[in-house]
Amino acid sequence: MRMFSLVLAGVALLAACGDGGAAGSACPALAARSGLGIDIEPPLAAKVAKASVNGKDVHLDDSTKAVPTPCDSKDPNGACGASMVPTGGKNGFLDMADLKLAPMKVSVRLTDAAGAVVVEKDIEVTPKQVFPHGPECGGGQPQAGVIVAADGTLRARP
Repeated sequence: MRMFSLVLAGVALLAACGDGGAAGSACPALAARSGLGIDIEPPLAAKVAKASVNGKDVHLDDSTKAVPTPCDSKDPNGACGASMVPTGGKNGFLDMADLKLAPMKVSVRLTDAAGAVVVEKDIEVTPKQVFPHGPECGGGQPQAGVIVAADGTLRARP
């Protein structure tokens, strides 16, 4: 969930700016990473030990999501928070410096701990320009993502 961490950092930065936007504050020195993300949904993710995208190995991490934690009091200014919990999925990212903003074929291969193929399929995706703090701040890079559903089908990440 590297993208989630980047978004969370951006939200924290916006909150610190006070006016809620880049128009009244300096742009941070942030840039997106150019590449392809892969998300493997549960319960299929539990079977996957190794992933490759376009023939290149992709390190997989356990996926998490934020869930709210109870507030300390009924005071509207009281402290509230969130914690990260595992989803049962896995995710990874393949850095690709030469990624273009054009349709492309992506080959996904997932194997289990014994090396048996769990999923081996292709999909066409179109990378989009991603800006970590909005287009006015620059730092945009092309990114695309593939979601591997529980039944092994592939779909492009929105």
